[in-house]
Order: sequence, then structure tokens, then C-alpha cells
Amino acid sequence: MKMGHILSKLRYEKGFSQIELAKKIGVTKGAIGMYETGKRTPSLKTAKIIANYFEVSLEDISFANNR
Repeated sequence: MKMGHILSKLRYEKGFSQIELAKKIGVTKGAIGMYETGKRTPSLKTAKIIANYFEVSLEDISFANNR
């Protein structure tokens, strides 16, 4: 499963829009959209923020692209 799909799934499970998630983690709605579509990869710092926010390990989201 790719990171974008995982992020989308986690966001959906929390019931957040892209705008709501973007505000909560300090990025733009466009960044969230690009992460979810795979057009952009978050920086390590942002990936850690996302993992912490959703209470998952960084490996759970960041290494998913290699599967």
C-alpha cells in the first residue's frame, strides 16, 4: 500500500477533510492532496508529524512505498 493511500485512509478514519488535516499538521490543503496522489512526498519532518498525529509509526507510513 502506498503512503498516499495510507494517509487518505487514516484521514478518512478520523473524519477529516484535507483542509482540516492540513490545518492540524501545519501544511497546505494542496500538500495533503499531493501526498495522497503520490505527486509529492512529505519531508521527514512532516512525515514524523503525520505519524505522531495519527499515532502510527513512521515506518507504517513511510516505508509503505517500498512494498
